[in-house]
Amino acid sequence: MPQDKTVVLHTYLDMPEAKMIQDKLKENGIASSLNDENVLGMDPVGGVELKVFEKDREAAEKIISG
Repeated sequence: MPQDKTVVLHTYLDMPEAKMIQDKLKENGIASSLNDENVLGMDPVGGVELKVFEKDREAAEKIISG
């Protein structure tokens, strides 16, 4: 189903920053996931990708930029 497609909202350099934004999205009712979340304590090689459902992308962008 198209609304179930995930997109990369943003890529962060470290896990703590990515988790902080993920928590902010969750507080606003937006589900998200992090790719590289199993590398705690290590520097993820391309960063930590924060993904959301495509249908939530616009709302998520407003939340993190506001």
